Amino acid sequence: MQLWLVLGLVALLIAAASLIVVVEDRRAARRAALQRKARLARLGEVDPLAPGRLRVDG
Repeated sequence: MQLWLVLGLVALLIAAASLIVVVEDRRAARRAALQRKARLARLGEVDPLAPGRLRVDG
């Protein structure tokens, strides 16, 4: 009984740690993308994906 309880707690701890790592990785990727976009803007570069997002109303 105690072994299963300990194994369950260890599994729960690993799952929580995995979730934290995934969330932090996404946050870091988002921050890097914003920094890259700001750096390109300072250099006067335009967004290379902007033409694909343009829509023509008509």
